[in-house]
Amino acid sequence: MSPLNVHLQLQDRHVVLDNGIVQVTLSKPEGIVTGIRYNGVDNLLEIRNEEVNRGYWDLVWSGPGVPGTFDVIKGTNFEVIKEDEEQVELSFTRTWDSSLEGKLVPLNIDKRFVMLRGCSGFYTYAIYEHLEGWPDFSIAETRIAFKLRKDKFHYMAIADNRQRKMPMPDDRLPGRGQPLDYPEAVLLTNPINRDLKGEVDDKYQYSFDNKDNRVHGWISFDPPVGFWNITPSDEFRTGGPVKQNLTSHVGPVTLAMFQSNHYSGEDLNSKFLNGEPWKKVFGPVFIYLNSVFDGEDPLSLWDDAKEQMLIEVQSWPYSFPASEDFPSSDQRGTVSGRLLVRDRYVGEEYISAGSAYVGLAPPGDVGSWQKECKGYQFWTKTDEDGYFSVYDIRTGDYNLYAWVPGFIGDYKYEVNLTITPAGCDIDLDELVYEPPRDGPTLWEIGVPDRSAKEFYVPDPNPKYINKLYVDHPDRFRQYGLWERYAELYPDEDLVYTVGVSDYQKDWFFAQVTRKKEKNTYQGTTWKIIFKLDDVDQTGTYKLRLALASATVSELQVRVNEEKANPPHFTTGLIGKDNSIARHGIHGLYWLYNVDIPGARLVNGDNTIFLTQPRSTSQFQGIMYDYIRLEGPPQASTGKGGSQSRVQLHVEDRHVIMDNGIVQVNLSNPEGLITGIRFNGFEDNLLEVRDAEDSRGYWDVVWSEPGSEGIFDKLKTKQFKVIVENETQVEVSFIQNWDHSLKGKVIPVNLDKRYIMLKGSSGFYTYAIFDHLKGWPEFDIGEARIAFKLSEDKFHHMTITDTRQRMMPTFEDRKNGQPLAYPEAVLLTNTSNPEFKGEVDDKYQYSVENKDNGVHGWISLDPRVGLWMITPSNEFRTGGPHKQDLTSHAGPTTLAMFISSHYSGEELAPNIQNGEPWKKVFGPVFIYLNSVQDTAQDPFKTLWEDAKAQFTKEVQSWPYSFPASDDFPSSDQRGTVTGRLLVRDRYINQDDIAANSSYVGLAPPGDVGSWQRECKGYQFWSKADANGLFSIPNILTGDYNLYAWVPGFIGDYKYNITIKITPGSKQNLGDLVYEPPRNGPTLWEIGIADRSAAEFSVPKPDQKYINKLYVDRQDWFRQYGLWERYSEIYPTADLIYTIGVSKHWNDWFYAHVPRKLSDNKYVPTTWNIVFKLQNHSQTGTYKLRLAFASATYAELQVRINDPKVEHPHFTTGRIGKDNAIARHGIHGLYWLFSVDVPGTLLREGENTIFLTQTRTASAFYGFMYDYLRFEGPPS
Repeated sequence: MSPLNVHLQLQDRHVVLDNGIVQVTLSKPEGIVTGIRYNGVDNLLEIRNEEVNRGYWDLVWSGPGVPGTFDVIKGTNFEVIKEDEEQVELSFTRTWDSSLEGKLVPLNIDKRFVMLRGCSGFYTYAIYEHLEGWPDFSIAETRIAFKLRKDKFHYMAIADNRQRKMPMPDDRLPGRGQPLDYPEAVLLTNPINRDLKGEVDDKYQYSFDNKDNRVHGWISFDPPVGFWNITPSDEFRTGGPVKQNLTSHVGPVTLAMFQSNHYSGEDLNSKFLNGEPWKKVFGPVFIYLNSVFDGEDPLSLWDDAKEQMLIEVQSWPYSFPASEDFPSSDQRGTVSGRLLVRDRYVGEEYISAGSAYVGLAPPGDVGSWQKECKGYQFWTKTDEDGYFSVYDIRTGDYNLYAWVPGFIGDYKYEVNLTITPAGCDIDLDELVYEPPRDGPTLWEIGVPDRSAKEFYVPDPNPKYINKLYVDHPDRFRQYGLWERYAELYPDEDLVYTVGVSDYQKDWFFAQVTRKKEKNTYQGTTWKIIFKLDDVDQTGTYKLRLALASATVSELQVRVNEEKANPPHFTTGLIGKDNSIARHGIHGLYWLYNVDIPGARLVNGDNTIFLTQPRSTSQFQGIMYDYIRLEGPPQASTGKGGSQSRVQLHVEDRHVIMDNGIVQVNLSNPEGLITGIRFNGFEDNLLEVRDAEDSRGYWDVVWSEPGSEGIFDKLKTKQFKVIVENETQVEVSFIQNWDHSLKGKVIPVNLDKRYIMLKGSSGFYTYAIFDHLKGWPEFDIGEARIAFKLSEDKFHHMTITDTRQRMMPTFEDRKNGQPLAYPEAVLLTNTSNPEFKGEVDDKYQYSVENKDNGVHGWISLDPRVGLWMITPSNEFRTGGPHKQDLTSHAGPTTLAMFISSHYSGEELAPNIQNGEPWKKVFGPVFIYLNSVQDTAQDPFKTLWEDAKAQFTKEVQSWPYSFPASDDFPSSDQRGTVTGRLLVRDRYINQDDIAANSSYVGLAPPGDVGSWQRECKGYQFWSKADANGLFSIPNILTGDYNLYAWVPGFIGDYKYNITIKITPGSKQNLGDLVYEPPRNGPTLWEIGIADRSAAEFSVPKPDQKYINKLYVDRQDWFRQYGLWERYSEIYPTADLIYTIGVSKHWNDWFYAHVPRKLSDNKYVPTTWNIVFKLQNHSQTGTYKLRLAFASATYAELQVRINDPKVEHPHFTTGRIGKDNAIARHGIHGLYWLFSVDVPGTLLREGENTIFLTQTRTASAFYGFMYDYLRFEGPPS
């Protein structure tokens, strides 16, 4: 049914906008939103409030002789700007003149409201203008606020993990609530909802960084309605991406904050002096209304609101606002480039500034953007290679600013950038940031990320909790944490001993005052104790103090003399951000660099005293971001100062590489890794009880036509030194093939390389496979490198932040009971009793290529980690979502290059008879690290360090040091950039930015062929929120560009072959993907994301659990879940009723056969029941079936007749990915589009029958990704 036209009703004192979905009433000429009617509710706003106190723009301003004044902006003139069936735009203006001086803010204000046809909500924006010569004034705050009905809206949602039932506004009043240290914080003593008794309510507990503050609002359960405030851009907000602001809070109130001094102080008050002219557009923002059918979960309204937010973000800048002050996209500009970091004490090479924040803001000093509050700002986040594109920039003059997580300080591009209209596109190429650095790091505390979140945040006083934040990542949002300092340190202040203390446990999140008797406070002095050897008495050391927040505080620094007067350094009085009281964990950023003469330091123990003396309030204090002590400058490079040269020892049967940190033994000439020694520990980290050829090795599984797969450890015949100098050794182990070796050795010339660098805590390895023209046909089922570690030492395995544990031993598996396949073993007789009754299966630890960057093992004696780091996916097969093994019980760690896991033989490259083929696998980095015996959490410390090293390796890719001509350096590669849009007219008339889409280059092929491609190289990137992508460091050659977009079915292919030449840079401009679509969506099941994770994954049989995956989001990795289907549906199959069933509860994750009592299996038929109204007998409907996995399966589709002999559609037998058995939740992606003639359907209830017919195994079946039923084209 077509949407109704937009109608405008003009009344004497009101104006009504109505598009048949939403009706909005505004006062005339004031422009106050007095009513919002939706889904049968006459008014969603609080009708008990005066009309002026329901929905309004407001500001807080001051001027000479005028104190801070709160002003609800009331227009004095009304005008219809646009009125047609598609759109109505209204204007409510208030014009200033000198007669109003001192009474009203000296601004001309134009408030706009826009309603579009078919839109479930309305837009609003405002234009503020201060003309030249008008009086001085300042703005502290401006926003739009909505006061919703308190009898309906009780549930607030601002993030996936920040939503809850909220107190009533009455609960904050005397008799029900007790004000605490400031009026916004109230202890609920007698709330209407007794479950809330004893909690604290405070609107500041629901603040958000601008960058994350996109959608928030309220849900009513009767009727089930959502009211959402969507802010699609930050360009008009002040203070940059990490400025915090209010969202929604008790009232129920929802806000769109445009300017405020929260978490910043008066530095974020915009001040206009000496008649300064100024104009700014705030918004548009979108007020979105949604609802669900009776019986559906009202909380799903949040998910829908998030989806709508993405649509709004992708549509920015809007094309419909009528004001000339809001330019469209073609009147804006783009700035792109690449940001690198140069820090010679971290590495010789430039480091890619991955995940850096890069933005354009009005010209100013370095870092001035965080206090900028008059103009516009445009920010983006770089990709892992440091590439950025800042899109849709308004015309004007700007500076480019940046800051890089992991590095202190701010970057500023010194040349002013002028953005002109009509498509200005500026490419800045490579920019280099040199963060503050004088000498090597002697010690550091914290992580330079402009937040104190990594430090110790105590549990709250149980008398003052907000239950939302109990055991929550944002526990710092609890009330009263500042008071815990005096409880934890009642007499003596914090003492931190470098090398012993752990900043996550021993460094309090805020240096606050200590509360004394009679509500008085005193300053505090924190001590940092550290040892120095060989102090340079004539040199200058440097103390870097990065602060995440400061509130009317002062930091004094003293060195080895606590009572020194004056102190060695003081910041003076700084800061007014009040983040401690407002639970902010950060406010404004400050950086101080303190020179410490070597004469002030001593050999042995030293102490730095950090004193915060200001003490008139409990909220005065500092939150640290990061502290670092640097030694005097050094001529040599490297983190540790002078380093041993790399040495190579060539013996008769072994080759030894040694750089004084790591020693690696290789068999000569086979090229097997027989030993790894590290950091002075004498023991071999590899399993010495294994034969030398079973410790560390490259291997393949290969076959000739008609023969079985052969497992080959790739023992070579020749050894050669490629590079040998003080800074690098590279050695080569070679096997040359000839026809005498046919059927015995894989028909390739093989060159295995090992590299050791000076100062590097590990070694690199790569291999070159070369099949010459005329050589015989063969397949590769698997190629990898494997390390078998010491069973006595390595017991703890880590593959991600949330997937790490103590592991069973190889003997535990030998003594266990094999289950349905040999890799899965029930542990029945274990060395560690805690493992008894668990299942161990190496496939439970698989990871997608895109996430498989670092994994490994930790020993506690010695405290050492061994990590496999894979810095690029270019040489892996199957694209970013191909899953593969990582580490597993043994202890074993792997780097997988080729495998058929989760794909089947389609991912085993077949090299044809006579086909020339060459490929470089790697380099990968085997990284070793260690911690002192005094470290409190060695597992976390070693893992965090390994992740940091992984980031450095990624940023250094492609490496410059491999000597082979087959591994080209960065300047011999190319770059492809562009923007991907989606066009689906049944979702949006405008093209939609392909947010978070996967865009890649792979060898030329059919649409979607990349996921089965296994011979060449692939290069992938993830598009940003605007659909912009940059794919750097592409090897020369011919490629197609492919993509897929989460939320949309199917695959995109750019049909022009892309030729990469050395140094080439190709911008493809805007590419448009039109996903499969014939008609409007009548119903859908699931989420189009190529995974079955959103469906109902059952709890495992308690006899077959892995404790790591109990009560976890990825519990699909538990063993035996396929058998639960027959237990849940013992006699009748799954029935899913559209509009009643929920896919997360009622759609089993895998369509498997049913197991009978005699261990036989029978087909299963799932029913989808749905209703049709006004159905078309002559039209053609379309059923879209997207599969996330298929294993020897066949799906037959029948319409309204389950008994018909010939199905309406069948896939035939497809798939061999075995993802059901291997706990994969997805394998290869399949998409089928089934025509359904209207003659097969009927008015009212219909049923689609989905039968999976193949039953030879428990593992045969499908995992669905997404199903959609479309009506005939309209």
